[in-house]
Amino acid sequence: MWKRVLVAKYGQEEFGWRTKKANGAFGVGLWKEILKEADWCWDNMTFKVGKGTKIRFWKDPWCGDVELARRFPQLFNVAAQKSATVGDLWDQNSGQGGWNLRFIRGFNDWELTLVDELLQILRSQRITLEEDLALWKGGKNGKFDVKDAYGLLTSHSTPLFPKKGIWVENVLSKLAFFAWEATWGRVLTIDRLQKRG
Repeated sequence: MWKRVLVAKYGQEEFGWRTKKANGAFGVGLWKEILKEADWCWDNMTFKVGKGTKIRFWKDPWCGDVELARRFPQLFNVAAQKSATVGDLWDQNSGQGGWNLRFIRGFNDWELTLVDELLQILRSQRITLEEDLALWKGGKNGKFDVKDAYGLLTSHSTPLFPKKGIWVENVLSKLAFFAWEATWGRVLTIDRLQKRG
């Protein structure tokens, strides 16, 4: 239900995996804050190819943990169809099906090993009649789990607020509040006062 509400309000990007960015000043503050963390979330997702119509060949992580554009930047630079989907580059007419990659020029000698490596990766990949899926890397069977996401967030990060260093005994409350404001970047420093005019 939430997906339908958000798509109705903000629209969705080309393949329906994400909503569009929230624009405007009123009523979208919460959604803007949630979208700020979207990149972290997508870094912990991978794709399972079905038909290949919703997964970008070069720009989505679908065969391995990294996008092919990042794994093979030299080949991506000479790719003719940088935004093509996996399904766009699959040729069903060639026997059992095969990859039909197009490049804007021939390859240099030093690029041939990269082409061979890419083709070795693609050899085990096939298109099916199922729908494409976005899978959570940390969850069981690719299912998103709040507990797993929270564990990922807290395992790498520093504490959000150094309360033990600020709210201590024998410190004047003025100093504690000043430190608290400074921690959150709310102290009016000279540069912030100049921005205000």
